[in-house]
Amino acid sequence: MERKKYHPEGILIQKVQSGEYGWKEYIEHHSKELNDEYENYCKFHAYDPNEEESAAKFMEMKEVELEEAFETENV
Repeated sequence: MERKKYHPEGILIQKVQSGEYGWKEYIEHHSKELNDEYENYCKFHAYDPNEEESAAKFMEMKEVELEEAFETENV
């Protein structure tokens, strides 16, 4: 079984901002939990988890969730 290497959030953000990573790589290297959530999201919406567009839609959804949590002070 292949073991994935996860990176700290700061490194992932730097890699996305520099263009080294897209959102798909960001998700892959973030955490098992985010990978699992992304996989379920793609299954639910019938998206291809290998496409950058699917990863971008997922990250947009996560951003909305975070904003809503801040608005309701549930963070």
